Amino acid sequence: MLFGQPDSSNTQRLEQLRSLIEAESGDGLQLLTSLTNNPICSIHLDETVPCIAVAWKRYATSTQFRYVHESIIPLLKRHQVHLILDDDTLLPTIHAEDQRWVINDWMPRAAAAGLRAAVSIRPAAYFGRLAVERIRSQTCSGVAMRCFDELKTAWRWLQSLLSQ
Repeated sequence: MLFGQPDSSNTQRLEQLRSLIEAESGDGLQLLTSLTNNPICSIHLDETVPCIAVAWKRYATSTQFRYVHESIIPLLKRHQVHLILDDDTLLPTIHAEDQRWVINDWMPRAAAAGLRAAVSIRPAAYFGRLAVERIRSQTCSGVAMRCFDELKTAWRWLQSLLSQ
């Protein structure tokens, strides 16, 4: 089962974000109902690599963005995967505060949960590209990060890490 109850270390954060999302919009409610099928993103376990695959479908509010990321941490632990494949093609931007949060808060916790490498497909939008590049360039040590223009190339890079 891909999505069960998050472990206790993330439960409080997820519940706080859940409460905020419930007040935001119908799209947010769909995100709470299904991480795999909603208007904001799709998350699934890609067993061929293996990795957690995230495909952004559009803009995410700060609360939605953080909820998705908080949801990834227990998945890394539960499935004992160490890689993330992030398709950011349709992500128009990531707010500066959320960029700092990923770099300083989320990334160290994800690394502690087992994350060793993350690859992203560059956003089509200019401000999205800037945001992803800033996060990539300031990532914590111990987590390799790369950006590619094509999913196939990104997937091959992740697979190459498995043979090392």
